[in-house]
Amino acid sequence: MVVKESSKPTVEINGLKFTYPGIDGQPPPRSTPLIGDFSLTLNAGNRCLLVGSNGADIGREAVEPHMVLVLGRSAFHNTALTSSGDLCYLGREWRQDVAFAGFDVPIQMDVSAEKMIFGVSGIDPQRRVELIKVLDIDLSWRMHKVSDGQRRPVKICIGLLKPFKVPPSLA
Repeated sequence: MVVKESSKPTVEINGLKFTYPGIDGQPPPRSTPLIGDFSLTLNAGNRCLLVGSNGADIGREAVEPHMVLVLGRSAFHNTALTSSGDLCYLGREWRQDVAFAGFDVPIQMDVSAEKMIFGVSGIDPQRRVELIKVLDIDLSWRMHKVSDGQRRPVKICIGLLKPFKVPPSLA
């Protein structure tokens, strides 16, 4: 039997368990898991918003390859997901490593939101207009002067300009 890719789940979480690690990287003895045996299946077109009390960033922790699958591939162990154009991932902040300045340095260039958004080529112009409107983006924003709360919709807009099988997620 041949299974069409469209009939496969888009996102599968299988028996996910999570306990904050101790200083040695392992869960402390007798610790209670924060998440225990969590499973979820999302198909194309489904939407899910997972929220917590404080944005504890547990998604940044590595999990076993079989626990989180996207399009049938390991979400955190398969780099082909983003390089294929199937999955769009947007990290939390625009940062980079700069040889003379250090690691994880915020990008602080003087560029407008308009230049960043209109700098993406090969997209549907109407899609761009709708995204700017829906995300309430002021194209004159100077990205080095605005707050993180204003940068975020610009980043989401850029991530949504091109269609993906799995649209952007923020971590």
